[in-house]
Amino acid sequence: MYSSRTTWAVVLSVVLGGITARAQGVAPPPAPETPSPPPPRTGWRVQGLPLLNFNSDEGLGYGARLMLVDAGDGTQAPYRHAIIAQFFQTTRGNAVHRLMLDAPTFLESRWRLGLDVSLLNDRFSPYYGQGGAASFDQDFAACDDRNALEDAPDVCPGNPAFRGLRYYNFEQRTLPSVVLNARRPVSGPWQVSMGYRFRMTRVATRYDADALGQSGASRLEEDIQAGRVNDGGPVTGTFRTAELTAGLLLDLRDNEPAPIRGMFHELAVRGAAGATGSSFNYWGATANFRFYHPLGTDRLVAALRLMGDVMGGNVPFYLLSSFGGVEWRDGWGGVGGVFTARGILKHRLQGEVKALVNGELRWQFLSVLPLKQRVDFTLVAFLDAGRAWSDLSFQDRGMGRYAGGGGLRVAWEKNFIVRMDYGVSPQDGTTGFYLDFNHLF
Repeated sequence: MYSSRTTWAVVLSVVLGGITARAQGVAPPPAPETPSPPPPRTGWRVQGLPLLNFNSDEGLGYGARLMLVDAGDGTQAPYRHAIIAQFFQTTRGNAVHRLMLDAPTFLESRWRLGLDVSLLNDRFSPYYGQGGAASFDQDFAACDDRNALEDAPDVCPGNPAFRGLRYYNFEQRTLPSVVLNARRPVSGPWQVSMGYRFRMTRVATRYDADALGQSGASRLEEDIQAGRVNDGGPVTGTFRTAELTAGLLLDLRDNEPAPIRGMFHELAVRGAAGATGSSFNYWGATANFRFYHPLGTDRLVAALRLMGDVMGGNVPFYLLSSFGGVEWRDGWGGVGGVFTARGILKHRLQGEVKALVNGELRWQFLSVLPLKQRVDFTLVAFLDAGRAWSDLSFQDRGMGRYAGGGGLRVAWEKNFIVRMDYGVSPQDGTTGFYLDFNHLF
């Protein structure tokens, strides 16, 4: 492999050699040929990718993703079809096992079709109450002496306020979760989307002795007894929800994984009823606005996300943390956690109405080219804030939550991005560290 200095030496020798040869009446040596680019890959191929992440709410995540990719004739970007299988779980009882199909040009049309069939397990799903008045007292569920809880799960030596290690948790397992999405461009940067989401979810409020479950009531059970959950209907058991979705999108980003300028906006609606296959009748709407703007240079970018979500009807309590839209998946919702508000506990705020603001200042301070591959390093300062209301009456007491912090992004060829964030929430006295992929928004 030539260095740049060696390359220039070769070019100079060829030029001088040609001049000398012409002076002597001798034909100059031929210039070195520029290598032609490799032909595009066609047909099917197999790709594999290990999965590894960490966040303070769910622990260490590990797994693998296997992709069977059809490149077609090589002209379709990013591919013609892809079949993706994923195994992923965390050390704190979360699992997301998925089988996905992605067809960017379904049946040679302008429609992009995606199908996702998943098993979702959230063994210790957080619940702090509903709306802005949802309270959190760290002493209620904190115990340094785990061995003592094996004999007396309701008593923690040195912590008289202790109510149980699982006081703020309940268990939910969704099998299956089926998500069908279709989207297509309609005019310039405008796109439309539609889809269908089906979930079969089992909910339990108690944990056995092996999971150090307490005998006293959890926060969720206290709200059940007060009639604040599911309008007094059943809470434990297996429940079926099925939603029809539709949306309008405007995408003006210059680079989807790491935008420098532009915007992305989405308005989405969803509805569930007996006719769609749901046991609950409810509706929802989501507004998602994102802005990206360079500050004098492309290396310094201000980014802003504003989101709002409203729901109404007979909404099952375990969906009160959810948002709508084409990019959101089960388990990503609530105000708090790796995808919404860093430094605030996962699902800290939830309700029929949710508002979220994320602001970031991104400074790309270093770019290197090891082995002719571009790697960018970016420092990020952020401020996240959110609010939730239990219903559309907006009568909740309490206040919103905010958190701030910083992080680092490492981007390979501007497409593969590793993010590391550390956030602090002064109101609750909580912190969070997050190692994941891609920008938050």
